[in-house]
Amino acid sequence: MSLQHILLGMLNQPASGYDLKRDFEQQLRHYWSADLAQIYPTLKRLESKGLLTSYRKPSSQGPPRKIYSRTPSGDQALQQWLTDGPEVHTDRLSWLAQVGFLNALPFDQQQTFLLELRDEFIQHSEELATIEHHWQAQDPRFPDQLDAESFFSHCTLRLGLMKYATIVEWCDECLERLQRLAQ
Repeated sequence: MSLQHILLGMLNQPASGYDLKRDFEQQLRHYWSADLAQIYPTLKRLESKGLLTSYRKPSSQGPPRKIYSRTPSGDQALQQWLTDGPEVHTDRLSWLAQVGFLNALPFDQQQTFLLELRDEFIQHSEELATIEHHWQAQDPRFPDQLDAESFFSHCTLRLGLMKYATIVEWCDECLERLQRLAQ
């Protein structure tokens, strides 16, 4: 999976780079991250390949914004990526690699790392739960009568919530085992 494919997918409706960054922070954070320094060059590359077009739109908050839209070629590239099938086993979980090497630290630092990791995933879980609750309050079709785009967005949100709950449970188990190991 690449950032360019995700941006193509996100541009179902025209949006600025800033809008896309906000959507990353609010909706996609549980499975992908990107900052503006990555988003803008990727949008520029996609536009140079003819997969996006753009226009300038006046903004009430500063200079005009560049609004991007997917072209028919961009639609085809997105569809090709999707029909190539699921990309699995491509995740890079730096935090999990760190856990694998925690034996290099003293007990108290091992415990602190696991507690900080647990807290991080609790925070992410709470953020996603807030998004879900807001969505539920705003959309009377929620959850079982959503349109196709919203349905699949909600599916990814649900997996994020379930994943974070499982990681928190795993952290608790690791902490309990670490305590027993230290005795």
